[in-house]
Amino acid sequence: MTRRPMLIIACYATIYVVWGSTYFFIRRSVSSLPWSWVLAIRWTVGGALLLGASLARGRRPQLPSRREVAASISLGVLLLLVGNGGITIAEKNLDSYIAALIASSTPIVVALFDGLVLGKRLTLSRLLGIALGFSGVALLLYNGHSVGSSLSPALLIGLLGVAGWGLATSLAHRVPVHGDTTVNSGMQMMFVGIVTLLGSLLFGPPPARVFAAVSPSSVFGVLYLAIVGSLAFSAYTFLVANEPAERVVSYALVNPVIALLIGLGFGGESPTPLLPLGLPLILVGVAFMFYGEKAIRRLRCGPPGTE
Repeated sequence: MTRRPMLIIACYATIYVVWGSTYFFIRRSVSSLPWSWVLAIRWTVGGALLLGASLARGRRPQLPSRREVAASISLGVLLLLVGNGGITIAEKNLDSYIAALIASSTPIVVALFDGLVLGKRLTLSRLLGIALGFSGVALLLYNGHSVGSSLSPALLIGLLGVAGWGLATSLAHRVPVHGDTTVNSGMQMMFVGIVTLLGSLLFGPPPARVFAAVSPSSVFGVLYLAIVGSLAFSAYTFLVANEPAERVVSYALVNPVIALLIGLGFGGESPTPLLPLGLPLILVGVAFMFYGEKAIRRLRCGPPGTE
């Protein structure tokens, strides 16, 4: 741990709780607000906050090149419009905790795209993680009759969103992006926010009609996503710079559990029949993606001092 243990702990608590709670607030946001307006407000405000934060540091950030802007926009479309947008659309008719559990399989999808797009070899532990993770998702989608009958349009859109996020995560290692994470993420958020805002204005109902029907719950939800959710990104950036990567990615194991507790405890959502089996399988699968190779090496070498 670094010289600032309390700050480290606060940052972990932030990304665990805030990112785990975003699914609940997405569900609240789309209850009376069109998904395109949720994305427009969330990403325009969030992008402005991040770009403003990069300027407030006291030094002028280096301007991105044209290639970096193009790469950032392409990744932003996959991450925020297809990825997060798919989850947002799905939660119109999908419980928030189910969306979170489906999204928790993202590292497994990333491993598949790493093999298909980047040609990375899939190790035994990763293959086992993929098998366990997708088995958990299948159990989660079982409605008491069959998995296939559970594949509603909302679920398929959510799965498409996870695929878009996973593809972008793999491609991010191959495309030139701006070195400053805050600037890069700010550009992505602003672009997607402005595009969805223009789309809402041009092709959606008049704003006056939209906001006349919006509930206080939706307003609070989208503001929470835009402000608190974006501030959590700063905590994540700090951890990436100061903590081991294998410890930082533990949020992928914690977020679904937080989302599950919030959705069932405060959202009045109902558990699926095989949730007690599906949830552990997904989390174990994700754990194998992150820590499987290290665990296998330790088993082969034996405990310290036995060599």
